[in-house]
Amino acid sequence: MTLFETILFIVFLFSLQPSASVEICRVSCGNQLVRFPFRLSNQPDRCGYPRLNLSCKDQAQTVLSLPFSGEFNVVHIDYLFQNIWLNDPDHCTPKRLLHGLNLSSTPFDLLYPRSFTFFNCSAAASTQLHQAKYISCLSGTNFSVVALPADRLDSSASLSTSCLEIATVLVPFSWTGGSNLGNGIMLTWNEPNCLRCENGAGNCMFKSETGLDVGCSGGFTNGLSRHAKYGIMFGAGIPVLFIVGLVIYLRNKVEEDYNNRHPDQPELLSTTPRLDASVKGLDGQTIEAYPVTLLSESRQLPRPNDNTCPICLSEYQAKEMIRTIPDCEHYFHAVCIDEWLKLNAACPLCRNTPQTLAPIVSSSS
Repeated sequence: MTLFETILFIVFLFSLQPSASVEICRVSCGNQLVRFPFRLSNQPDRCGYPRLNLSCKDQAQTVLSLPFSGEFNVVHIDYLFQNIWLNDPDHCTPKRLLHGLNLSSTPFDLLYPRSFTFFNCSAAASTQLHQAKYISCLSGTNFSVVALPADRLDSSASLSTSCLEIATVLVPFSWTGGSNLGNGIMLTWNEPNCLRCENGAGNCMFKSETGLDVGCSGGFTNGLSRHAKYGIMFGAGIPVLFIVGLVIYLRNKVEEDYNNRHPDQPELLSTTPRLDASVKGLDGQTIEAYPVTLLSESRQLPRPNDNTCPICLSEYQAKEMIRTIPDCEHYFHAVCIDEWLKLNAACPLCRNTPQTLAPIVSSSS
C-alpha cells in the first residue's frame, strides 16, 4: 500500500467517526446511552428534539416523565426501530394503565396496542379462566385481578356472575404472551423520523442551528447496520494488508531467484531500472533496428532458464515480441525495453552500450 493510499484509508476511518458536536450530545446515565433525538434535562436544547427530554437520577437511572401519567424508568432505548421500553418504579405498570395512560400531549404511542378488560374475581373463579392474564401486583389473598382481551369476552360467560368488571384499557401487544401481565411497557415515536439514517449507521441530528429539520451525518447509503459497517471495514482491511505483503514478498523472491541464476550480472531491480545520466536514449529508428523474436506456441527461448522479463517480471508468453540487445544478447519484452531505450541506450542488466547494430527480425521455432 502506497503512502497516498494509506493516508486515504486513515481519512476514511476518521470519516466514519461522529463529529465533535455529536459526541458532546452523547452521554450515559447508568447503562443507558442517551443521544439524539433524546437529551437529558441538563444538556443544550439542540442536543435533542422537543418533548423527548429525559432525566438522570443519581447518575444511575434514566427517567421519562409523561405529562399526565408521571415518571417511568427507562429500561432500554432502541434507536434503530424508534422504540423505548419503560417500567413502573413501583413495579406495577398495570395499575398505572388503569389510572389512565394519556399520551395525547406526547410524541409517543403504544407499540401495537390491544384492548384488555380488567376484572376483580374471586380466587376460585380466576383459576377457571384459562385465557385470563393474572395481575399479581393488584391481586390479594382472597381475590385476583385478571385481564382478558376485549374481543374474547363472549367466550367467558362465567365472568358475569363471579367477576366484577373494572375497566377496559389499551395495553402493549408485548403483554399478550404468557399468563401473567408484565411490568414493562413499550412506546414508539414517529417524529423525528431517523429510521433511514440509523439504518445506514449514520448520526441523526438537526440540519442547522435553527428549525426542526433533521438530517444525517456520516454513515453508509446501502442500508447496512452499524455492526455490519465496522465488520466490513475491518474484514476488508485485513485481507488488503495481507495481499500487499504477499505481493512484496513474491516480487522479492523473483528478484532473489533471478540473481542466484545470474551471479555474474548486476543485481536485478525490483522496480523500474535507474537511469544512467551519462548515457542518452536512442531514437525510434535505432531501437527498431535491434533484433526482434516472435515467440511461437512452444515459447522456445535462446536461454530457456531466462523465461521472465527483467523489467516487468512477467513470464514470456506465446505470440509476444521479444527484443534482444546486440553484443550482450540480453532480451526483454519489446514493449518494455523500447520504453527503456528511449531514455537510456545502455542495457538495464549489464549497463553495456552495444557498439554494433544488426537489424534482424526472426521467429522462434
